[in-house]
Amino acid sequence: MATLSAGGSQGGTEDEHEVVRVRVKKCEGLLPPEYRSFAVDPQITSFDVLQHILVRAFDLGGKKSFSISYMGRDRQGQDTWFPLLSDGDLGAAFTGASCPHLQLRVDIRTAEDSPLLEDWDIISPKDVVGSEPLPGERRSLAAAALPLTQAILSQVGRTLWRVQQALSWTGGEETPAPAPPLNEAEFHALLSPDGRLARPEDLRLRVYHGGVEPSLRKVVWRHLLNVYPVGLTAPQRLAYVRRKAREYEVLKQAAPGRAPGPEDAAFVRAAVAKDVARTDRAQPYYAGPDDGPRLRALEDLLVTYALAHPRVSYCQGMSDLASPLLAVLDDEAQAYVCFCGLMKRLEGNFLPDGRALGLKFAHLRLLLRRLDPPFHAYLAARGADDLFFCYRWLLLELKREFAFEDALRVLEVLWSSLPPDPPEKEVELEGPPLEGGRGLGVRGRHMMRPVGGGGEEEEEGEGVGGGRGFGGCYRQPGALAPPLPPPQELGRGNPFLLFVCVAMLLEQRECLLRRDLDYDDVAVHFDRLVRRHSLTRVLPRARALFADYLRSEVWDSEEVDEAAAESPQPS
Repeated sequence: MATLSAGGSQGGTEDEHEVVRVRVKKCEGLLPPEYRSFAVDPQITSFDVLQHILVRAFDLGGKKSFSISYMGRDRQGQDTWFPLLSDGDLGAAFTGASCPHLQLRVDIRTAEDSPLLEDWDIISPKDVVGSEPLPGERRSLAAAALPLTQAILSQVGRTLWRVQQALSWTGGEETPAPAPPLNEAEFHALLSPDGRLARPEDLRLRVYHGGVEPSLRKVVWRHLLNVYPVGLTAPQRLAYVRRKAREYEVLKQAAPGRAPGPEDAAFVRAAVAKDVARTDRAQPYYAGPDDGPRLRALEDLLVTYALAHPRVSYCQGMSDLASPLLAVLDDEAQAYVCFCGLMKRLEGNFLPDGRALGLKFAHLRLLLRRLDPPFHAYLAARGADDLFFCYRWLLLELKREFAFEDALRVLEVLWSSLPPDPPEKEVELEGPPLEGGRGLGVRGRHMMRPVGGGGEEEEEGEGVGGGRGFGGCYRQPGALAPPLPPPQELGRGNPFLLFVCVAMLLEQRECLLRRDLDYDDVAVHFDRLVRRHSLTRVLPRARALFADYLRSEVWDSEEVDEAAAESPQPS
């Protein structure tokens, strides 16, 4: 796979890239630099493999924290070092490798300079997921219990200590070690003897900390996406899924006839087909011709949704949300049912008034300003503090920002961070009709500023989202305004999404501060990171920041105050 040598080995041609020669420079403080050369096969060398090669080449023994960069060309054609954080980065490095070799740099960090979770730097992303405290911290499990905390605050108004009491967690307990993905045995332990999901909050908490084993996703995702009504036994769930699948087939056949005219249905299908043809085509599941059965299933799913939900119709980006569902469930009807469950929460992102996204942008700006004022000031000086380059992050809930398999993990963790919201009877497969007999529309999502995204007044809580302020909010003791909303309001009820976005921004903080960029350069920098963000760095950082938000703030919304007054105090 790799051959270490004194001067590298001659491989294939530059165009073939069958073998890539690599020259690495190791930098460690004031010590003289060290160099290694070797050849790798890019077809079988992953980022994880490269890290282990470097550990062996420089005798790091896995005990030192280091970062990797590769030499590339910037927009002006100048040589510059780019961070190498993922398989996507490595692919870009291999693609741009030129004679005589690919140049890499390994920077050894001191303990003081090491980022969060330095011990994870050389561990495979597939093997490590979970939540870790900030360095030197010890925090209670209750403080990190996002799903239960948010569910209680938003639904029954209990105070944080009641969560602690209900789960028999004490404030002195340490956060558990990084959790592996939920497996089948653990999932079955959450079920009653007749197959009912007896502990839905525990399921979400477990997925939040570790994700789900890929083989179990098609079972667990239906729970996370609120497909099932409460209390179904295993046989009842099976019958329910089969019935909803039959309903979908009937709806799929009838949906074109619900359009105002045949030209409307044809227009929707043409728009959907155009997007489907370029959605996740690099993934093996969607490989093949444009008219392949899986692409056709994704197209039919989206067309049926658009025609059955004329108020929302179809917008660019919906194919990105539906694609993972079909790839995991491998069943068009079941993917449609899950897509309806997902869009029940996300349809506001695609409505033309832009209020849902406007509120999320305002909260994201406010959160970054609270967490890192100097970085916020840096962006403000360049006119980039509107964070509009994060538009796709919020619209698609980060689906495009990570490599596909990592994106599946991020999505399930985000879904698990929300309180259970099962349908009262069953998930609805079609929406209300249009008012006034208007024709169907297909709205393209372009980089336009969302309505209600506003300025400083809105960030202070003066009317983002239809004139509604932040409502009940919380304040850090001794901190200055502006306050942040509580979790049931922050990010329009999806606060953890904002903390993941902030973690992604902060991962690039030092790189940006070292460079004098304008607004367009900042946007281009993040655009280059599409599908390249590091799961193993971003998620733990986001969990730690969010746990700190839950733990360190004093809530003063009327709902929580009233609930606290009615609750018995802990002894």
